[in-house]
Amino acid sequence: MNRRFLAEASAVVIIAATLAGCAPVAETGSVVVEVRAMVPGSQGNAHHVDVLGPDGGLVESREVSVGSTVTIENVPYGWVSIAAPKVCTVEGELGAEAPVMRLTIDAAHCTISN
Repeated sequence: MNRRFLAEASAVVIIAATLAGCAPVAETGSVVVEVRAMVPGSQGNAHHVDVLGPDGGLVESREVSVGSTVTIENVPYGWVSIAAPKVCTVEGELGAEAPVMRLTIDAAHCTISN
């Protein structure tokens, strides 16, 4: 067999596998942060929130206002930390069976769920 035939055959197999759904599945999830209330007497009407990926690196940083909800997409699977420094820091695991993590901030209380 010549090398050109092998190269073309390999390319066809790769393309066919991709079209058939055998391409790698994205291994990311999302984090939802909802702020229901602030601690009485606190200044401002928003919480600064950092989402840290499994490697400890910053995925995204946001200001979340009272009464609002934000969704942070493309968070890598694994153990993820969500830090709202003036209220709480929580951890949870994102994965194929639990691709969404939700943090609810209600005054001085935080609740995390999948």
